[in-house]
Amino acid sequence: MNGKWILLIIGIMFLASCTIEEQLERKEDRLIGSWEIDRARFKDDGFFNSSNITNEFRGDLLTFFEDGFVQYVEDNGEVFTGTWFLDALRRSGENDTTEYTLDADFYDDDGFLVFRWLGTIDRLDRNNFNLTVADRYGELILKWDRY
Repeated sequence: MNGKWILLIIGIMFLASCTIEEQLERKEDRLIGSWEIDRARFKDDGFFNSSNITNEFRGDLLTFFEDGFVQYVEDNGEVFTGTWFLDALRRSGENDTTEYTLDADFYDDDGFLVFRWLGTIDRLDRNNFNLTVADRYGELILKWDRY
């Protein structure tokens, strides 16, 4: 019985010892690859309801590369390229949590910034990720599936 407790304590210590950099690296590895939209919603500031805008993103393809390069291809064939990175914010207190943010800039062929996503990733696994991007009018909530 004592052996089980020792193994449990060692396991907890091992999990707690993972640095935020290691956690961030694992998240980045999961993000690498191509994604297609599952659902998209827009929530207006001050309103409780959100609008389903999935059709505006249907057929678009988002690809993250290991070198920090990102490509967004719209269903009409228009391509935007740029850079991306993840960051981690550790919140300490009663419930220690880590919040992961995505910063991605997308440029047109002439090098002009077309759009920027600075958002929070609230789910990221091998097959799905959820991104919430705030703008001046509300929140864009995107749910992506692995392509």
